[in-house]
Amino acid sequence: MTSPADPAPWRPVAEDDALDGLRAALAEAGCGFEPRGGYEDHCWILHAIHDGPVRLRWDEVLSRAGRSLEAWPGTLSYLVFEDVPGTEHLEGPDPAELDRASLARLVEHLIRGGPRGADTPCGSAQAGAATPLGGSTVARRGRLGDALAHHDAGPDFHFPATWWAADGGWLVLTDLDLSATEVFGDAALIAGILADPELDAVRRPTIAETFAG
Repeated sequence: MTSPADPAPWRPVAEDDALDGLRAALAEAGCGFEPRGGYEDHCWILHAIHDGPVRLRWDEVLSRAGRSLEAWPGTLSYLVFEDVPGTEHLEGPDPAELDRASLARLVEHLIRGGPRGADTPCGSAQAGAATPLGGSTVARRGRLGDALAHHDAGPDFHFPATWWAADGGWLVLTDLDLSATEVFGDAALIAGILADPELDAVRRPTIAETFAG
C-alpha cells in the first residue's frame, strides 16, 4: 500500500538491506553501477532522437555528416553528435533517462525472459551523483511489472540509474553521463532486444572496456 507522500509502487528499503550483494558497489559507482562480469551478454539501447513526430535512429542522424556509430571510439554521450549539421533542431537524446516507449519495450523483453514474468522481484538504486550531498543510496524494491508505474510516479531525480532482477538474471544501467542504457543478461534476452525493430539497440563495448581501450 502506497502513501500520498510516496505514490511509487517500488518501495524504499532499509539502509541495512544488502541489495542482493550490490550495496557496496552501488555506493561506489557515482553515475550508476556497471558489472564487470557474471552475465552472458550485453547490449545498449540508444535513447530516442525525434525530428518532430518522427523518431530517427542514431545512424540516420550521423549519416548527415558521413559518419556511423560503429566508427565512434568513445562512450555514448551527446559528444557522438558534435559537428553533425542540423542536430540543434532535433529533440534528444536525453541524458540519464530512457524514454518511456523504449522502457516499455525493454520491460516486455525482461518479462518474457524470466520464469516469474511480471512478478519478478527487482531492486533499484539511484546513482550517487543524484543523491543529496551526505545522503545514502536511494534504493527500492518492487515487481518488474510495476516498472512503468514507477517511472510515471516520478518519485526521484530520474528513473533509477541501476535496476536488476533480485535473482541476478539481468541488470540495467543508465549512466547519468550517457545517453544510452546498457542491459546485461543471458544471450536470449540480448538477442531479442537487438532484433526488436522498435528499439535502436546496438552492440558496443562496456564503459569499462571503452576507457581501457
